[in-house]
Amino acid sequence: MPRQRTLRALFAFTASLMCTCASATAALPDNRDYELVSPAAKNGSDVMAATSKTIAAQAGGAVAFASLRGFGDVRGTSTDAQYLARRTGIQGTSGWDTHAVTPAGRSHTPAALATFNWSSFEAAFTPDLSRAVYRSWRPLTDPANTDDLLNLFVISNLLTGPGSAELATDSEVAIPALDPIFKLFFMQPSLDAVSTDLSHVLFESSAALTPEADANPFAQKLYEYAGGRVRLVGRVPTAPDTECDDINGPACVAASSSQAGISGSVGSEAFYADGMMSDDGSRAFFQVPAGGGPGAVYMRENGTMSVQLNVNETTGETPAARLWAAAADGSRVFFASSDSLIDGGEGGLYMYDANAPAGSHLTLLSRSEIGESHSFESVIGTSDDGHYVYFASSGQLVGGESARPTAGLYLWHDGDLAYIGDFVDGSEARRNGPRTSWNFPKVTRMARVAPDGRHVLFMTRSDAGFAGRGGFTGYDQNGVCPYDPTSFGCRELYVYSADTGRLACASCNPTGRTATSVALTDLTEGSGSAWITAHLSRALSDDGSRVFFSTAEALVPGDTNRTWDAYEYDVPSASVHLLSSGRDPTPSYFMDASANGDDVFFVTRQQLVGWDVDDSYDLYDARVNGGLPDPVKPPPVCAGDACLPAAGGQPATDTAGSGQYHGLGNAPGKLRKHKRCARGRVHRTIRGRQRCVRAKKHKRARHRRR
Repeated sequence: MPRQRTLRALFAFTASLMCTCASATAALPDNRDYELVSPAAKNGSDVMAATSKTIAAQAGGAVAFASLRGFGDVRGTSTDAQYLARRTGIQGTSGWDTHAVTPAGRSHTPAALATFNWSSFEAAFTPDLSRAVYRSWRPLTDPANTDDLLNLFVISNLLTGPGSAELATDSEVAIPALDPIFKLFFMQPSLDAVSTDLSHVLFESSAALTPEADANPFAQKLYEYAGGRVRLVGRVPTAPDTECDDINGPACVAASSSQAGISGSVGSEAFYADGMMSDDGSRAFFQVPAGGGPGAVYMRENGTMSVQLNVNETTGETPAARLWAAAADGSRVFFASSDSLIDGGEGGLYMYDANAPAGSHLTLLSRSEIGESHSFESVIGTSDDGHYVYFASSGQLVGGESARPTAGLYLWHDGDLAYIGDFVDGSEARRNGPRTSWNFPKVTRMARVAPDGRHVLFMTRSDAGFAGRGGFTGYDQNGVCPYDPTSFGCRELYVYSADTGRLACASCNPTGRTATSVALTDLTEGSGSAWITAHLSRALSDDGSRVFFSTAEALVPGDTNRTWDAYEYDVPSASVHLLSSGRDPTPSYFMDASANGDDVFFVTRQQLVGWDVDDSYDLYDARVNGGLPDPVKPPPVCAGDACLPAAGGQPATDTAGSGQYHGLGNAPGKLRKHKRCARGRVHRTIRGRQRCVRAKKHKRARHRRR
């Protein structure tokens, strides 16, 4: 018995050492701890591993995610079902409460699926996730003229329930009777921008929704939903050097359909610009392409006034321009032109400052300090206030630098120009920028700029143009990367600090070994045929101190699973840390983060907390100062040696025991007597028992024992 107890104690001690080592290996940075966000019971379904479908609240206390199957309180589904989880922090629970937000409705028709005409939430949520834009081919409100079209709805009260809908793409005029297949293919609204509170929604549609809109069903029109009604935004002055005012005159006119439409239009190159609407919705920006290419850039103010921005304020000339970005308040607008818009200027990237004095609205940002010829490539991103602008251009623009750039990365900050490094080609520079449509997320931008503009995160496939700059010594990216087999190098993530001029590779292997995997900030896995939006994950925290990404390369010793994991790179300490465990044989992916980076959401199949009871993909939060107690498990049913009592110590001296017990003595009665032996036999005790033996035989036995 003591030996069995000793073995059990030794086994328990060894197991405790093993658990301690495992937890130490999986230690999370920033005092983080795991919290299970998605429900434990999901009807056997996975949380979709799609960054475009996983949207974190700015403060981190809520997150939206999707699944291909319905579970919980789901009321309606599309090609996927959308959910919203809120953190409650209630003890005795996982700390998160989830409810379905997909509106109720019938399933899709084959024609709708064949024409990509299915319902889904767009990548447009308020910062707290209480409101969102939903695209649906089925009516969610009272009957309207557009019930047989795909529509956009603003859904409110999402935090507390499925929400209430308001139609954002209503029509003031009757929609003509057209072929249903034509409507499915061509009369779909496309979301361009929203105000922060979703009180203003900017969208395109080929349908004539207002009396003044062009009736041509092939021409895209730009509209705005605000104050419960739809109004045409694509209204322009009759002359390029004048403004128009629909209230005080001269009145604006609708943009001509012969100009191929507005922004990403039918017959022109699809194009989406950053910040096509100011945060408060008072300003909207658009371009009217000419011949399918760059054309005129306009600013629409308060839904009544329009002014053309690409106008030489001295000569009145209007060279073609392409809209790229705008500040959050709409006061600064950035567009490119191949011709000069200022005296003594040249083609390149221009800024229109609405707050500048008349005649001084335009500034050329990509001016070469050494007079070298160059060609503008792409805007990478801007700060919220428009005082920091990152862009790419061929040719060397900064004095004292070499003339190497094929597509140099530059920072313009209030008149000062800094050279950061060089992309391998212009296409790579453009992939970092916003030159894409909301409807084509697979070519979405890869760069992130912190709101204050002091940090930029970007992708490159080669260190050739960045090695030796900003303290970065270089890294061999020419490994074999299965995820991106068409490129000649593995995509890595670089972060640059405008304050210090320091450049670092956030996703490169700290050991210096050749890259074996790309690093991704956005990805889509297991989404089936779900409609994928272009939400960009918050891969860079607002203060620029943290970078989040996914990679299949082991960047720390604790990553032993040889597959994808979620990582964090700490910019000040230049250190990289695992966020997922690094031990699960199936991939784990970073999805999104809160603005300050304290909440980092990722998907994994591994059961990281006791609340997780299945092997499906779940959404987790690696939360700073987070974590909740695991559920209390019932004691296991004992069997065999497990039922034995634990070994105890010596009893205390004052413990009542048999030594201190004094009984009443034997019960009264006759004492038991031994049976009398026969003649010639005597009583003897043999082996503890009384026996009658012959006296002579007994003596011989005693003799033998001697």
